Amino acid sequence: MINKKWPVTIFLVLMALVIYTVGGITQGGFSRAEANESGHGSAHQSGDVSQAGEGDGIAVLLNGRQLPRPATVSSDFSETRISAQDVADALGYGYRWDATARKLYIEDKEIPAAADPIMVGSVVMVLADEYAQALSLSCNNDSASHRVLLETPQAMKRFADEEPAVRDVMEGKGMTPHTAADGTKEFTLTAELADWAPAKGVLTTAWTYNGQAPGPTIRVTEGDKVRIHFVNHLPEPSAIHWHGLHLPNAMDGVPGLTQKEVQPGQSFVYEFTASHPGTFMYHSHYNDMKQIGGGMYGAFIIDPKEKPAAAPEAGELRDGMTFDRDYTMLLAGNRVNNAAEDVPDYFTINGRSYPDTPPIEMRKGQTARIRLINIDTMEMHTMHLHGMDFQVIARNGHAVKTPETMNTVLLGPGETVDIAFRADAVGDWMFHCHILDHTMNGGEEHARTGSEMGGLITLVKILP
Repeated sequence: MINKKWPVTIFLVLMALVIYTVGGITQGGFSRAEANESGHGSAHQSGDVSQAGEGDGIAVLLNGRQLPRPATVSSDFSETRISAQDVADALGYGYRWDATARKLYIEDKEIPAAADPIMVGSVVMVLADEYAQALSLSCNNDSASHRVLLETPQAMKRFADEEPAVRDVMEGKGMTPHTAADGTKEFTLTAELADWAPAKGVLTTAWTYNGQAPGPTIRVTEGDKVRIHFVNHLPEPSAIHWHGLHLPNAMDGVPGLTQKEVQPGQSFVYEFTASHPGTFMYHSHYNDMKQIGGGMYGAFIIDPKEKPAAAPEAGELRDGMTFDRDYTMLLAGNRVNNAAEDVPDYFTINGRSYPDTPPIEMRKGQTARIRLINIDTMEMHTMHLHGMDFQVIARNGHAVKTPETMNTVLLGPGETVDIAFRADAVGDWMFHCHILDHTMNGGEEHARTGSEMGGLITLVKILP
C-alpha cells in the first residue's frame, strides 16, 4: 500500500531541487529578488550582478596587491562592485556593517549612500567608483586586463618622489662623496625599510640603501681610496659585498667568513682602493633572497684615470672611448604579490617597470654606452634592441679583446655587460628582455589575461 504522505514528500523534494538549482545559478553573485528583498532592487535595473567564475575573475588590486575576493559586474557592465571589507582590511581601517540600518562605517565614518552597500551572501559589496571616492582612492576599472585598480594618495606621491633617483641611476650619476683630508672619497649607505613604487598604482615595502631601490650609484675614479660607512637600520643583520671589485679580503663583505654580520643598530666601515675601471655592483650578502630580492643593490662604476678620447663618428666602438650618452640599467625581479621569495612578479629596470621606465633619448649619429647589470639572484636576461645592432665592449668589468656585434645579449645572474651603439635609425625602438614572462607586470597569471606589456622594457627614442 502506498503511503498517502509520499506524494507530499516527493513534491517537497522536487521543490528543494528547484530551489537548489536556482540558488546555484545565482551563487557567488545575487539575484534581483535578493536585492529587492534587501531594499536595493532599484539600484540594479540596469542588470543583475554576478561574480565572475574562477577562470575569468575580475581581480581587485590595491596599490598593486591583489585582494582576496574578486569584483562583481552587472550583466550589462554598467556596475562594478567590490568587497568593502577587503579594501578596509588592506588599508588597516576599522570596518563595521550595521545590518539593521543597512549602513557601512569605515573608521566610524559612515560611507555615503552613493556607494550603495548591499549584502551578497555574507559579504558587503559596494560600487567600486563611489566607494573609492569616499576613501580618497583613485579607481581604474581596467577592462583590458580584467582588473579593478585602486591606488592610495601615498602610492601616487611615492611614485612621483622617486623620479629624480630613478633618473640619476639611469644616467649614471653617482652620490656626492665627502672628500677627507687625505683625498679619500667617503660615502654613507644606510640599510632601511622604505615604501617603494615600481610602477604607477603599485606600492610595496622595499629593503633599501638610503631609502631607494636600487641604492644610489657609487662612482669613483681609478686609483681613488674609498671609505664607505655602512649603517644598519634593518630589523635583521646585513653586510655589503662589492661584487667584482679587487679589494682586501677583510673588506669583501661576507658574514661568517670575512667579517661578522652587522647587527641592527650597528655600523661597519669598508675601505679599499678602486683598483681598475669598469662596471660593477654592490649588494647585500646576508639573507640574499630577501634582501637582494627586496632592493638592496646598486651600481658601482670606476672611471679610468685618464679620460678616453671621443668615440669616432663611424667605425668600431670599443671600451676606452668617451660616448655621447652613458646609461646604467640594473635588471631585477621583485616580489609584490607572490609570497614565495624566489618568484618575482614585477621585473624592473632601475627600480621601475614598463611603461614607467625612463626612455633613452638621443639624436641621430650620437653614440651611447649602456652598462647592463643583472642583479637577479636566479634569473637570466636576454636584452634585445630593435632596429639597430650594438657592440659588446666589456664583460664583468673588463674590456673584451674583440667587440662583438649583435642585437641580443645574454646576462647570467651577477653578470655585467657593457654595450655601445651608434644611433643611426630615427624612431622609437624597443629595448627589452626577450624572456617574455619578464616583460609583464603582475606575474604569470596576469600575463594570461592578455594585458599590456610591462617589466624589462624601455624605449630608445632617436630624433633626427
